Amino acid sequence: MKILTRYALKEFFPPFFLALLCFTSILLLDEIFRLTKRFVEKGINLGYLIELLIYVLPVILVLTIPMATLVGILLALGRLSTDNEIAAMKSHGIGFHQILLPLLVVASLIGVFDFFFMDYALPRGNVAYASLKRDINRQNPAFVLEEGVIMKELEREGKLWMYESTAPITDRLQDVKVWDSIWSGQPRFIHATGGDIEIENGQAWLKLYDGLTYEPVPTAPNGFRLTSFAEHRIALDLSETVERTKLEFESPRTMSMEKLKAHVKKLESRVSQVNSSDLIIDKLRKARVEYQKRFSIPFACFVFGLIGVPLGLIVKRSGKMVGAGIGLTLILVYYLILQFGQEAGENGTLSPAFSIWLPNITIGAIGMGIIVMTIFEDRFTAWRTRGESPPVDLKSPEVQHLGESD
Repeated sequence: MKILTRYALKEFFPPFFLALLCFTSILLLDEIFRLTKRFVEKGINLGYLIELLIYVLPVILVLTIPMATLVGILLALGRLSTDNEIAAMKSHGIGFHQILLPLLVVASLIGVFDFFFMDYALPRGNVAYASLKRDINRQNPAFVLEEGVIMKELEREGKLWMYESTAPITDRLQDVKVWDSIWSGQPRFIHATGGDIEIENGQAWLKLYDGLTYEPVPTAPNGFRLTSFAEHRIALDLSETVERTKLEFESPRTMSMEKLKAHVKKLESRVSQVNSSDLIIDKLRKARVEYQKRFSIPFACFVFGLIGVPLGLIVKRSGKMVGAGIGLTLILVYYLILQFGQEAGENGTLSPAFSIWLPNITIGAIGMGIIVMTIFEDRFTAWRTRGESPPVDLKSPEVQHLGESD
């Protein structure tokens, strides 16, 4: 390995790992705050929280690895530019490609690692996350409850319910509302001041206290029968909530590349049938989008290297701060385009392949343009200055001829 290659890699890896740690921590903190609030409010063992965070870590890493690649390159080359080492290399005849190629090779190898990591760890992490979340929902029904949100686990039976808040000391549900027989045309409304979730022999019950029941009177179209109660129990079937979690096992995000490819072919065969439903078409689009993401996100490492090297070389003073700012801006642009492409691919506005590869195409094209400008910088400068007279100090000195002295 050449000395210059070793030197460039030595400058790249420390900021790469530092950026990877920072980006991963930032994204993980958001998940920590969200889950910790729910776990503390519902009184659930925080050991489950740590386990969930471990399972969600692969999802975060597959995104932060390309981010860290870009920032690592920009910070490394920004430091070299700031200390005028890039200028010294150019003055000694070291070409741009001698710096570009080693970093592109490393970025490509990181992308290959990200691809296999995404294929192996990501599906297993998602399956383990969904499995643990399903177990938590079964053992702690309160975990699925949210204040001010209508619960739909009994919708098939014609029941909807919600509660406004939780008592800070007793954890009792307050201001509970239940809509019953909503599909019969004569719904019944129940309003209770408080309520609890109880588990008896594996069955969840909603126990209501001090409430009123409003029932329509068949003989009076606009009349209601009002009944008060001290206690009232309604059986809760959390199977739909558990079933929704179970469906996550069949999600494309939980499949390896081989299974995902087979899943796409299966959906394509079903769509080719005459009476294919919109639901099947929608599932096919999402599966194709996920399949393309398995390639496009790891390839972003190479794309970020393609644009990061020339940008890092042109950074002058305050190279580290400028490099970090440029890196964060490019990352934001990339993932905004990726989010737009994912939504466009899933709703059918754009083809899944083009929509997911759009950010790589955009950033890669910009990077290639900057590389061309950097490589041919000297030629462009010579072409712009052609025809100009050389500076005075470079002109041939005038020779004064002196006559013979008398």
